[in-house]
Amino acid sequence: MAIDPVMVTRAADELINAHGATALDIARNHVERASRAGDMPALDLALMVLTEVERRQGSSSTPVM
Repeated sequence: MAIDPVMVTRAADELINAHGATALDIARNHVERASRAGDMPALDLALMVLTEVERRQGSSSTPVM
């Protein structure tokens, strides 16, 4: 199932608006949790949201293992 880019943008907006500078840490935590759970659809979405938050905040993350 394809992920709607509008949904990704909206989720990034909500994270940034609600959490400001900590939005990046929250997005990283979502990626880590989805990865640990092995939930690939959630991981795909979390990575896309993380990328959008990073793009807006001008940073990049370290790879999640």
